[in-house]
Amino acid sequence: HLYDNDTAAAIARHVGTSSWRLPIYHYDDYDNWEIMQYYDIPSRYEIPSNAEAVTSEKAGEVYYSEPNRIILFYGNGEIPGEYTKVGYFDDTEEFREAVRNNPTLEGWNTKMVLLNRVD
Repeated sequence: HLYDNDTAAAIARHVGTSSWRLPIYHYDDYDNWEIMQYYDIPSRYEIPSNAEAVTSEKAGEVYYSEPNRIILFYGNGEIPGEYTKVGYFDDTEEFREAVRNNPTLEGWNTKMVLLNRVD
């Protein structure tokens, strides 16, 4: 579910022109930060931002953070930052398991997320 703002619209527009394979980064080694992943968008894509201070997040929330980073929370937490709300996923156990158990992409030695436009 995307919010109606310039940041979400830009991400949707860019994904509409090319499927994105973005490397997955996580904070499993940081105490209380193992509830989020982030995905770096190539710098050639310009994404507007209207960041606000956020101090608590809910599972399923998706944010944009400079520089060109999508942040997905798959657990509830309190990780302060400057974020722009982009949208959300329905918080289900299936969603949480899919995020936690995303397999490593063969030949890349890392986990990847594939973003496609769905109309």
